[in-house]
Amino acid sequence: MKQLNKLTLLLLLTALGFASLFAMAMVIMRSVISGTPWYFFLIWNLILAWMPLGFALMALVFARRSWWVLLWVPLWLLFFPNASYIMTDLIHLKPYPNIPLWYDAIMVFAFALTGLLLGHLSLYLMHEQVSHHFGKGTGWLFALSSLALSGLGVYIGRFLRWNSWDIFFTPSTIWYDVVATLTQPDLLLKTVVISGSLTAVTLVMY
Repeated sequence: MKQLNKLTLLLLLTALGFASLFAMAMVIMRSVISGTPWYFFLIWNLILAWMPLGFALMALVFARRSWWVLLWVPLWLLFFPNASYIMTDLIHLKPYPNIPLWYDAIMVFAFALTGLLLGHLSLYLMHEQVSHHFGKGTGWLFALSSLALSGLGVYIGRFLRWNSWDIFFTPSTIWYDVVATLTQPDLLLKTVVISGSLTAVTLVMY
């Protein structure tokens, strides 16, 4: 893989910063006009989408030794699905008084696209480091596995309603829910279709 130089990475981070500010400005403007903070949850979801990029940058800073990179992988992977999760916020779109539906659609799309780009940049940085230390084949296996796990993670977040940090507080309950889902044929089919679709979309984009 081609490694990003510092200037290119800085430009990408700046662009993503402006995209994030633009999306948040749309929510704030909507809140002022409508008098309700309904879509403010998008800002929190966008903050969570920045977290895997933060962990990827930390892995990049401490990239001299392979084991330093591996230390950041679990944290990065735990929060990586948050970047794609914003796509599913499109289900909240519906007509509201005094607010054109097209405005809400553009606003949610701005968040979803920014989240996806944040996630893909973080994946690229992690993919780059794994390939550098362990070989290109391992790097691609890591990237494909991460996208597949991310698809499952988005499903767990949207339909089972668990957050990334819940793994630290109620791991046994999460495990029970996931096992129950995977052992019921109708829920298993739903999980496979949704997770697989998300994985396919993000893989093609990547």
